Amino acid sequence: VCSSDLLNALNVERREEFSFLHLPVRLQFRRRRKKLSFSPWRMSPCVPDGYEAVPHQVSGHMYKDGKEGMIRPCGGSNGRILKPIQHPPKGQRELDFYLSVFEQPSPPPVLLAFRQWMPRFYGSVDLPNRLSYLRLEDLAAPYKCAGVMDIKIGRRTWDNNASPEKMRTEQAKYPLQATLGYRIGGMRLYSNESGTYTCHSKSTCLSLDEQRVTMALSTFLDGCKEDLTEVLVQLNELLALFEQQKDVHFFSSSLLVVRECHAQARCRACVRMIDFAHAYILPDEDSCTDDNYLFGLRNLISALSSVQL
Repeated sequence: VCSSDLLNALNVERREEFSFLHLPVRLQFRRRRKKLSFSPWRMSPCVPDGYEAVPHQVSGHMYKDGKEGMIRPCGGSNGRILKPIQHPPKGQRELDFYLSVFEQPSPPPVLLAFRQWMPRFYGSVDLPNRLSYLRLEDLAAPYKCAGVMDIKIGRRTWDNNASPEKMRTEQAKYPLQATLGYRIGGMRLYSNESGTYTCHSKSTCLSLDEQRVTMALSTFLDGCKEDLTEVLVQLNELLALFEQQKDVHFFSSSLLVVRECHAQARCRACVRMIDFAHAYILPDEDSCTDDNYLFGLRNLISALSSVQL
């Protein structure tokens, strides 16, 4: 399926820019908690001086939607981006998860295993706009023209603390997710023919039926069998981890898939887990497989395995 077919079907506009941790005692980790900073609510937040919105962000809170989004220093990321830390408890939970995985001494094997599947974490920082940010690896930095797809994993996106209203809201966003076990949150592609990027927004992706989800996956890979093979290899490795681990459960977490779109450049496709505002380490007595995440991951692998390039 060619990119133009999907664009015509979806009527997508073109753009060039676009506590967690209930930590068990067995972890023996004293978290370095800090007082997080948050700005007052405002209608149209401004990008801090000296920074620019991350152009390849395709989902989550974004400046173009009137919310504080991910930023990087003007002129390039230098391999790192800043992600705003959300209001408590979600923001503190995500920060704690990164600290537990990357900064606790002698982390448990399960957290050490997740480290390779996450963006590298370089701590947190406060900016003059009174916001606190996670300093993270820019996964798109190694690519000349990065294609990016955000895929939210799991048939349910709410955790066990969600209110009935929150559950109904999440279910109504994309009812097909209960069947598929995942949804495309957004994607960005580069056209070698036109030299421009095309962005499929979150709202557009929420309108996809099952057939068009498969079309979108095919369009994103743009006929590159090598990238498809690499993505499937990595997804199956991640699947093996989730089939074994029983200590961490994830809700509303995404997989970010990044691939090289430039015809003259070569860079291996990568898959990484992102978004950990609803990541929970379970007490020993509650440990069990994360069937919600497993269901979505298996179905995504099945869908990609059926893609014809």
